[in-house]
Amino acid sequence: MRRVWFCLLVAAVGFAEGQEASVYKGFAELRQPQNLPPREWVWEPGAALFESLVPGTLRLLGVEELSRWVREPAKSSPLEAYVGKEVQFYWEGQWRRATLVSAQQNLYLYEGRYLVGLPGVVAYPDPGGFSLPPGPRVVFRYRGGGDAVLAYLTRGLSWSPRYSLEDGVLVGWAALTNTLGYPLRLGRTELVAGQVPLVQGELAGAAVLRAAPVMAEDLGEVAGTYRYRLPGEVEVGPGVTELPFLQAQVQPVYVWRLQTGFSTGRELFFNRGFRFVAPQGLAAGVVSLWERGVFVGQAALGDTPRGASVVLVLGPDPEGRASRQVQEVARNRFRVTTAVRNPKAYPLEVEIQEVFPQPFELEADGLERLPEGYRLRFALAPGQSHSYAYTLVLQPR
Repeated sequence: MRRVWFCLLVAAVGFAEGQEASVYKGFAELRQPQNLPPREWVWEPGAALFESLVPGTLRLLGVEELSRWVREPAKSSPLEAYVGKEVQFYWEGQWRRATLVSAQQNLYLYEGRYLVGLPGVVAYPDPGGFSLPPGPRVVFRYRGGGDAVLAYLTRGLSWSPRYSLEDGVLVGWAALTNTLGYPLRLGRTELVAGQVPLVQGELAGAAVLRAAPVMAEDLGEVAGTYRYRLPGEVEVGPGVTELPFLQAQVQPVYVWRLQTGFSTGRELFFNRGFRFVAPQGLAAGVVSLWERGVFVGQAALGDTPRGASVVLVLGPDPEGRASRQVQEVARNRFRVTTAVRNPKAYPLEVEIQEVFPQPFELEADGLERLPEGYRLRFALAPGQSHSYAYTLVLQPR
């Protein structure tokens, strides 16, 4: 993935200890230093920021989180502030007075009669009912305290590049878009280019968990299901409860994957992703991935048994490509040579699966034969290349 460093001027004039940002095309990851009190801390993000949060990406780094209580205030009508008060409404050329009886039913008392709603223009005695309502509150419970970092993804900040080319001079402009409704003061800011997928969804209000902060017990597989037993007593109020239930060490491998039909094109293009072995039965869900501190995307995880391979596909890698030479040595007989090079500073694995039109004959060594074609896997160290060749005969139907 390409990364572009962009240090805003504010970082140089005194905000170096402020929040840092990695800004992507469509969202941003913000990291805010915090000095936490022991055991519990309340974060009030405001309604706009809360609604823009990407589910599954809120983290409190530097402490061991035990639970979160995400509490959204009940939605109420602005008219609640005026129940029992007189309001004025302009109707048939004059101002008239009525008393609000019920905000929920929009019911007014006017000259001894009850009206549902008022005609014309309505004037209120004060602006109290139209002030901003209290925003959501997130209560974090954790072990420890002191210096920590609050990190999350928000769709309220993004960037897009613009370029100008004049007389051989290429100038790039970064257009940063803030839809949160208030200014952001950022320290060191990193602009990230490349396709980083997100899975759609919303962050729901949640009730606090009052259970012992221990991971759930894996009860294994029964008739195609996976079970996890929560420890101790669990008290769940209205909403959705968030708590950690699994923690395991895995060894993810960066992978280039390609599944394609036979092509005589001169280049093949890989999707990128990560692969690891399931440490236990894993229930289907959305996985948010960070690599070396950089958020690289979200991917869907299907129900996976213990010991099976988990592959999380994240979309194209601009550097993920293979060169190909195709020579037709006879009618419907092709000699194909494919070469792949790892241009990165870290190792990766390559998986290629190619499907041929039926019927066909394949002449090759070192390929895993499949009824529909072949599959090949190999690892590449930084800067290493690998090539392979096969002969394909496409037979007439």
